[in-house]
Amino acid sequence: MLRMLSLIILILFFVITIFSISYDVHLLINGKEPSFSSIGEFWFALSPTSLQISEAVVSRYVDPCSLFTSLECAPLLWHPIISSFLLMPSTPTLIIMSIFLFWIYRKNIEKKISNYYS
Repeated sequence: MLRMLSLIILILFFVITIFSISYDVHLLINGKEPSFSSIGEFWFALSPTSLQISEAVVSRYVDPCSLFTSLECAPLLWHPIISSFLLMPSTPTLIIMSIFLFWIYRKNIEKKISNYYS
């Protein structure tokens, strides 16, 4: 079951990577200077409302500083952490993540095969 879930996540990241590459090529063809789009820009191009809703949900309901007022701290989950991730270039980041997930999946398969024949 876990192996099937990891395969689904791997395929999902691979498809998103293909979309990111095609989005960057589309921008290049339409005359934008050759550079990678950020993850946030790519997400906004696909679904702007989901990006805004995600920020609101994380800032209000997931961030521990906004959940517990007794902590008296500034919100720390969206703006320093997630927004930094959203500023990263989409295509190289997604390629690296896809390769890493594929490596983990293959390592899990090889481990299962070696345990089967032992």
